[in-house]
Formats: sequence, C-alpha cells, structure tokens
Amino acid sequence: MPKIILHHYPESPFAEKIRLLLGYKHANYQAVTIPVIMPKPDLMPLTGGYRRTPVMQLGADIYCDT
Repeated sequence: MPKIILHHYPESPFAEKIRLLLGYKHANYQAVTIPVIMPKPDLMPLTGGYRRTPVMQLGADIYCDT
C-alpha cells in the first residue's frame, strides 16, 4: 500500500477531522505542515493552484479538501 502523506496546517479544524479519522483507523501517515496563507510553494505542484487544505497524497493520487 502506498504511503499516506497529509499536507495540512495544525490549526485547521478540517485537518483535525482527518487526523482523528486516520488515528481511529490506526493508519500510518506522514504529516507535512504547510503555511496557513499563500504562497504554498510545496503544495502548488501537487494541486495545480487549489487553495484549500487539507490535501492527502496517496502514492500518485491527490485528494483535496475533506
């Protein structure tokens, strides 16, 4: 199974929901902290300019928003 990477900022209530769900499912994931406001240079190549967070990366697949 591909590694789960969660791009988020800790203060986001939507990211908190995803982190709680991943913890409930005992899923191993890597968390990447991103800036709260633009620019988000690490995230732009993955999302093509999509601005909302969290973003979950599962292998080559990208899932935006909750």
